Order: sequence, then structure tokens, then C-alpha cells
Amino acid sequence: MNNLNSLRNVKLPAGGPANALLKVAVLGGLSLYGAMNSLYNVEGGHRAIIFNRIVGVKEKVYPEGTHLMIPWFDRPIIYDVRARPHLVDSTSGSRDLQM
Repeated sequence: MNNLNSLRNVKLPAGGPANALLKVAVLGGLSLYGAMNSLYNVEGGHRAIIFNRIVGVKEKVYPEGTHLMIPWFDRPIIYDVRARPHLVDSTSGSRDLQM
């Protein structure tokens, strides 16, 4: 029983510089991961809307450029809004409509 009482008061070393370096590395890695996942880019000719997991689709339309979002809650949905030519087939004999 006397041995158990002496085990309760054992003090462990603080860990020194290796422990502090590990804490800084983990905190820095998590910060970098969060910062990289909070940015998204909308290319030229595209627009984006934001889907929020709590409130649904937001009303604002985001133009081209780099924007911020809240990671794990917001998700950008990017649409192509560029104008495209539509070719229409006609039955005319030539371009000036002469047969």
C-alpha cells in the first residue's frame, strides 16, 4: 500500500523543446489547412452561388475572382454563364436565298 501512495505523486518531465515544437507544428498545420479550404476561385465567364448546410442556398451571386467561405458549412456552386453561338440549319440554296 505504501508503494501505491508514492506512485500518485510521481511528476513527469514537461517535454522540453520537442513538445513545444510538436504543438506549434500541429497548430500551424491546422491553421494552414483551414486557410486553404476557406478560399475558392471563380474563373472568368463563370458565376458562383453559395450553398450553406444550415440555411440552404444564399441569394448573392458571386462574380469572378477569389472569395472566402466557411469551410465545412459553405460550398460554392460554380456556373458557366458565357454566351455561346447557336447555329440554325436552313433549307435555302445559297447564302443570299437564291435557288
